[in-house]
Amino acid sequence: MMFRRPSRCLLAKMRSWWEYAVLFESKDWVQIEVTSKCNAACVYCPRTVYREYWHDRFMSMETFCRLLPVLRKTSLAYLQGWGEPLLHPDFSTIVRLAKQTGCTVGATTNGMLLTRKKFLRLMDAGLDVLAFSLAGTTPGHNDLARAGTTLSKVIEKMDLVRQVKAEYRSSTPAVHIAYMLLRSGLDELEGLPPLMARHGVKQAVVSVLDFEPGLELSNEVLAPHTVQERGELAERFARLRTAAEEQGVEIHTPSFDPKGQDEPACAENIGRALFVSADGSVSPCVYANVPVDQAKYARKGRVAPYSRATFGNVNEQLLPVVWRGKEYARFREALAKGRPPALCLSCPKRAR
Repeated sequence: MMFRRPSRCLLAKMRSWWEYAVLFESKDWVQIEVTSKCNAACVYCPRTVYREYWHDRFMSMETFCRLLPVLRKTSLAYLQGWGEPLLHPDFSTIVRLAKQTGCTVGATTNGMLLTRKKFLRLMDAGLDVLAFSLAGTTPGHNDLARAGTTLSKVIEKMDLVRQVKAEYRSSTPAVHIAYMLLRSGLDELEGLPPLMARHGVKQAVVSVLDFEPGLELSNEVLAPHTVQERGELAERFARLRTAAEEQGVEIHTPSFDPKGQDEPACAENIGRALFVSADGSVSPCVYANVPVDQAKYARKGRVAPYSRATFGNVNEQLLPVVWRGKEYARFREALAKGRPPALCLSCPKRAR
């Protein structure tokens, strides 16, 4: 009997299976930027500040489908990056395909484009979590910070979601709030627990302005430097969490050590998570992959040049191959040993 060598096509399929099924370790989450285009102009967003250099991109279905084998070994697929995911014409299809891999699927939206029809499609596709972005609990603050959106409209959309879920007796998607806390809006925080309770939102995540795209935003950065400042902020957050518990909701706040201890080398889950941009490039986190060719950002009162940090592209290599690449592996190893590489020493998110 004559032995027939496997065809190139079969060998490629076997190699692909081996890469994904055997060599690629499971991940806690993969953040996928379905688009970098947005219909809002939030004052603190890099897209607004870098609008002259910004690349509006939409992830192709071909690129997204290259990620499906990875999602089968991923706990959470989060479909949002630097843009508004509802702008993607195939977003509900993307949600459905991601959900079919067996992972939890979530997304963040500004809510302006959400309609009953679109929400029904997302609910039918299996979306698990839908977070609405806010930067204040009063129109005077939120609407100024998040130009192109309004608090009243976001609330209207959250109520729409609650109504439709009740009609269809569906527990999903869970509705969350992604809350950007600016220094000028500290007093707005008190209104968050009652707002959540009134509109059926069970969970909110409060973030501070880590990426400072320009010195003009320095006054909005919450960066306590003294023990007293840290202590005051920690107490404020503790009161907020207590108020949330009393309202039957949950609020996650940033961690500011009251004693001013050193922060870990990286607050991101670099060893078990990654970010894929709309053009297919792979980075350790969203901050390392802002879609600009030239830009500067501010850190501690100084301006520094910004450059993307990517380790490969899923349109050119299998994602497991990118993950195992020498440079990417050395990058993760250095962080794991508490020796941040040069890229991270100037990271805007490191060490508040």
